[in-house]
Amino acid sequence: MARTIEGAPPEIETRIYRKMTVKILPVVMLGMFISYIDRANLGVIAAPLSKDLGLTAASFGLAAGFFYIGYLLCEIPSNMFLAKVGARIWLGRIMVSWGLVTIAMAFMQNDVSLYVLRFLLGVAEAGYSPGVALFLALWCPRHLLPKAYSLLNLAVPVALCIGSVVTASLLLLDGVGGIAGWRWVFIIEGIPAIALGIYIFIKLPSKPAKAAWLDDEEKAYLAANVVQTEGSAGHELKQIPAALRRPSVWVFAFTYFSMLIGFWSITYFLPTIVKDQFKLNVVASGFIAAIPWAFSAIVMFVVLRSIARTGDRKWHLTGLMAAAAIGLGIGVASGNPVLALVGISIAAAGFFGVLSTFQAAVAQVYAGALAAVSIALVNSVGNVSGLVGPYILGLFKDSTGSTNGGLLIMAGFFAIAAILVYLIIGWADRQGIDQGGRPRRAAATDFRSGAATSV
Repeated sequence: MARTIEGAPPEIETRIYRKMTVKILPVVMLGMFISYIDRANLGVIAAPLSKDLGLTAASFGLAAGFFYIGYLLCEIPSNMFLAKVGARIWLGRIMVSWGLVTIAMAFMQNDVSLYVLRFLLGVAEAGYSPGVALFLALWCPRHLLPKAYSLLNLAVPVALCIGSVVTASLLLLDGVGGIAGWRWVFIIEGIPAIALGIYIFIKLPSKPAKAAWLDDEEKAYLAANVVQTEGSAGHELKQIPAALRRPSVWVFAFTYFSMLIGFWSITYFLPTIVKDQFKLNVVASGFIAAIPWAFSAIVMFVVLRSIARTGDRKWHLTGLMAAAAIGLGIGVASGNPVLALVGISIAAAGFFGVLSTFQAAVAQVYAGALAAVSIALVNSVGNVSGLVGPYILGLFKDSTGSTNGGLLIMAGFFAIAAILVYLIIGWADRQGIDQGGRPRRAAATDFRSGAATSV
């Protein structure tokens, strides 16, 4: 019988985690890396794409946001299917599907085809991020889950940084074979998703019991101590209204929305902002736009180490979101291109410093069949911001010739997120989870309600 978290020798967890970092995490991190390149490459190619398809800034922002309509509609059903058929089959299917849609985008002819394919890309990709979040919860004891999420999410700013450079470089293929550079971007960047999807389908174990590289003692330990178990993740439709009735789920969801709306707005319009501020061509703008994401990766690493050392989550996360709001506000108000880039870099770093710990809190609070539905619901509502934010920035760009007004609104949302993070993380810490991710008691009272929440 495996011992509990408190009584287990630390070397077994160290051994398991070391194996995960070789066998599991690189695969799902690479998937996340490819995912963010394929959904965010639109921002780098905005200028030539908009010229060829006749897009205004608002219609471009709307096109970027259509991804999240498909994403929202299909994310919860996707997570339910993952629990039914297993991560190996479903995550592989997701990646092959979005790779094919990405390649199909090379053949767009007008704004309507762009809207349709961005919607289909959201449908295809829906479920990867929350699916991987649930998948890792099947492999991690509570206090290892934030560490696993931090490594997973580190792939995002790295992807945005490298993706900005790679996508800008691919634009240099403009005219090769009589094909526009932005079309080459979709053709080339869609192939890795298909290749990794096939690898996942063949190689990825769906659960610890199927992993040949774990010994019997390690499998027994995980069976007794992981955040989620396979049996508990058997989703039923009745879990959807159960999640919808929990006020804490909605607080988590709106907090995530307030965090993400600024992030997605920056992501899709950053190359355009850089191009306008620094008077650069589209390729050079893509290279400069990589700077905030490189800075974010460094800050993310430092913050996670600080949280692990101090045990504090609430004040770290609150301070980071406040810094994001202030940095973006100062950057916009300065009127100086360099200060604007610095402000955007602080805003992006603040978001990424919060991301992993916030996501881990959601996974730790909800247990059993409720977990995947709640994770997917929070992720879905949060990602609606990907439709709203870029469209708002596009409207400001069309009406005023500048994105400044829209960016100030995004700074306001970061400030709201700082307040909400303070409340919801403080509640989670008081009720059921210590700063190391371990449960303090068997159940916690749901936020602003009397409903019991398993933790």
